[in-house]
Amino acid sequence: MSPICYVLAAVTIVFAFGCVGFRRKGKAFEGMMCKFMASFGFISIAVVGYCLNPVDTYYFCMMCFSVLFGFFGDVLLGIKEVAPTFKSKLVALGTLYFLVGHIFALCAFISSGGFSLSALLTGIVGATIALVMMKVFKMKIDKKLKPVMAVYYGALFYKAASAAVLAFGTGKTAFIVAFIGTVLFIISDTCLGILYFTPVKKKNVWVTLELSSYYPAQILLAMSVALM
Repeated sequence: MSPICYVLAAVTIVFAFGCVGFRRKGKAFEGMMCKFMASFGFISIAVVGYCLNPVDTYYFCMMCFSVLFGFFGDVLLGIKEVAPTFKSKLVALGTLYFLVGHIFALCAFISSGGFSLSALLTGIVGATIALVMMKVFKMKIDKKLKPVMAVYYGALFYKAASAAVLAFGTGKTAFIVAFIGTVLFIISDTCLGILYFTPVKKKNVWVTLELSSYYPAQILLAMSVALM
């Protein structure tokens, strides 16, 4: 992989740390700006990685769209921090954008490894677990958003399982890195769900856990393009 991609990853990590630091200090605007720059870094890694090593165009396009929709989702969730009045609408829109991003990544994995029934079943199990957890933890989620959240987690688990099939089936570094990224995404979004929909006492702890798993997830998924 080109050293340029490593440099972009390092710069992205710097902005990611900035976002975590500012959010912990309650500086919403500064944290939002760092988050935008870190999100832009994901896209840059994927684009530069492909331009320097144009191996699989379809995989690149799908993964690029994935991180791009993640960027839009970041923008919406970032605005939420400085405009809490529109929190519920921005969370719903941000979730939809991230869902579309996960579907694009899923398409990238399926194109490289083919359809896997076990991966699909894992996705269905993930959606079921999400519905159960919403009731167990009595999450305050709008009724219209609940099915969306179930589909969202189903897509997350389907995506992770598809990446696992590729990683363990091919042994390629690109797919191993992508699989680790999908697992970190599940951890990140679980923390985010707890933050958004449950009465959290130690908010800073969950914010740190969420962002500390989210940024590596996106970086690894973007780097999988360069490692192809």
